[in-house]
Amino acid sequence: MSLTVDLLLGIQSLLIFLFAGYEYRTLMHFPTLPTQIGTGSDIPRVSIILPVRNQARTVGDCVRSLVGLEYPNKEIIVVDGGSTDGTRDQIQQFDQDITLVDEEPLPVGWVGKNWACHLGYKKSRGELLLFTDGDSVHATDSLARSVNYLQSENADLVTLAPGTILRSFWERLLQPPIFLLIMILVGGKLVNDDDRQNAIGNGQYMLFRREAYDKIGGHCAVRDKIIEDYSLGRLLKRAGMRLRFVTASDALGVRMYASLGEIWRGWRKNFYTVSEKHMLPRAVTRIFLMFTFLVLPFAVLGYGILLAAATPLNAYLIAGLFMSGLLWLGMVMLDNSIGVSSLYALMFPLAIIVYIFIGIDSTVRGSLGYGFSWKGRVYGKPIERQLEPSPV
Repeated sequence: MSLTVDLLLGIQSLLIFLFAGYEYRTLMHFPTLPTQIGTGSDIPRVSIILPVRNQARTVGDCVRSLVGLEYPNKEIIVVDGGSTDGTRDQIQQFDQDITLVDEEPLPVGWVGKNWACHLGYKKSRGELLLFTDGDSVHATDSLARSVNYLQSENADLVTLAPGTILRSFWERLLQPPIFLLIMILVGGKLVNDDDRQNAIGNGQYMLFRREAYDKIGGHCAVRDKIIEDYSLGRLLKRAGMRLRFVTASDALGVRMYASLGEIWRGWRKNFYTVSEKHMLPRAVTRIFLMFTFLVLPFAVLGYGILLAAATPLNAYLIAGLFMSGLLWLGMVMLDNSIGVSSLYALMFPLAIIVYIFIGIDSTVRGSLGYGFSWKGRVYGKPIERQLEPSPV
């Protein structure tokens, strides 16, 4: 029995070591958005498309930052999805600088944000299309830098990882580990390798060439996807086009969620639906892997500490220290890079346990067809019949 336990601990330790190596390879020395801006006279027109719905807390700062962008050839199209919380009042301060579009009734089979982005696209005239979110704040030079980077890289899509605005305890505890898991899932900086199918899109900032967006079918092609940005990135890579994903903490800031409830509901709608096919088995597999590789090592360490009084150098303690140390080190490095105290990294197991429960909640709701409520709408429920043809 002891030999079997030692073997299992050895295997798990090796897998955690390989996981840490993969983490280092894909996340360390991540590319950042260059500071250079274009100096030529040919400045492409950029259509900035901003879908909003019940975002009165953040949309004023967002639109103000878009209006203040130091980029002369731009248009700002704001699509309001029937907001009822004062969002409209915030937007109307900028009537002279934006085009305000009222969202048409949501067709069957469409996710609200995708429909709003599609309507904004139909109103746009730019050679480049920037899709962004109402909880983002843009530095004045961010668009000029992004356009210059897209052109210098001959890219079809540039998407940014923003600076994260984390203010509450739950934001600082839960958001960094979730960001880490997402980056590991997609392969981190490997998405910038044109020979790989690794892909990501961050809906908070996606700058497309118009012809590339049209080629993959735009938001119409992902009309029913809750994780539409990830799906668009995958479509673009599958079509053989060039995607660039860089960090840009000095160009873009985002506060996604402000409370535990918002974090829970926001990630709940994503966890189950991130897979395009075989959602249930993949969701269950993710939960199992998170527990096995991100929680169990700390349980092994705890058990080893209990045994240490009688057996100071027991296998559980040694393996637990090794595995937990590697996991903690990764979180400390991430937290330090985004300005979060290393003390939160020590609570990494708690964060993962909370996220596992979010995943269980998401999996149960998704597999049973209960759907996911978000901004006054429910997604993920089975559609019994098509009431009207889907527009294109």
